[in-house]
Amino acid sequence: METGSGTGLGIPAESQSQFVQERSIMKQSGFIIILIMLSFNFSFGQSIVTSNKLWNNFIDIYTPMPYPTYGIEHIKFTDDTLINSVTYKKVKRSFEEDILTWSSYGFIRENANKQIYYKTSVADTERLLYDLNAQLHDTVPVYGLTTHGNGQGSQLAITFFVHHIDSMLIGQTYHKRINLTTLNDTTIIYERWIDSLGSMHGMLHTYWWPFVGFDSYSLLCFFEDGILQFGDSSSTECDYPTGIPEIDVPGPTVTIFPNPVSGISTLEINGVQENNSITVCFYNLFGVAVFRRSGANRIKISNDNLPSGIYFYEVTSKNLVIGTGKIIIN
Repeated sequence: METGSGTGLGIPAESQSQFVQERSIMKQSGFIIILIMLSFNFSFGQSIVTSNKLWNNFIDIYTPMPYPTYGIEHIKFTDDTLINSVTYKKVKRSFEEDILTWSSYGFIRENANKQIYYKTSVADTERLLYDLNAQLHDTVPVYGLTTHGNGQGSQLAITFFVHHIDSMLIGQTYHKRINLTTLNDTTIIYERWIDSLGSMHGMLHTYWWPFVGFDSYSLLCFFEDGILQFGDSSSTECDYPTGIPEIDVPGPTVTIFPNPVSGISTLEINGVQENNSITVCFYNLFGVAVFRRSGANRIKISNDNLPSGIYFYEVTSKNLVIGTGKIIIN
């Protein structure tokens, strides 16, 4: 009986060699994938209620006509305190530019499920402020602290609908982002909650319909350990007011929502004026460019553009890289 040479199993040497080469390629590919995945930082699940953070909220303070009043509200959390056997952190607020004087502004806590609760006083009933563990298509009834008229504190309730969940690049780290609509209108994203940061309408606040007599809020700056992590690109107010040298507002940000892509998603570039030098390029896991668009701050991405899989994108402007990240096509 004639047997194939090169093996004791009757496998031709040529087939065996091809098999070994294929296994070698698979191992190399797996190693490349691991290296690519390790090159991106993700920050999901970090706590909000810690003592090393500072928020600057911009407030459009309602006053009788003819002119509104504007201000910047600084929020931080300090010492632990026990209320009815539950541990809270004290909330402090300041309107001073150098924030040397702080006033007490209630109590806040975060549970293991990343639900954030707030009390205006020891005797007050705690209310759900954010739920950073909310799942896709959940309805979430929450409260946001607001003021009325000449600063009388009040709590108003609103129920949000989780439209989609994706991530947002802040500095060099991706943070989970929960995009919320109202039950009355599920087509417009009214509110966004960011892991470890809170609401894009400012700490302690959330989206409110424009009722006459109520203040409106937006997040201006967010610091952690004295370092600016997020800054509104349209503002010049993100200085850390404690003697630390001025910190520049972060550069452009790139977001994709929803991500993973199931149908149509939008890639949006903020902080860069729209011009022909903007280029968005997608690469597969082997570093091969498979999709490219130029000249727009917002592009649509659909399942028709790319086959299902994991891709990495790079956004450049004037030959400078302004954003990178990962996208999944379902």
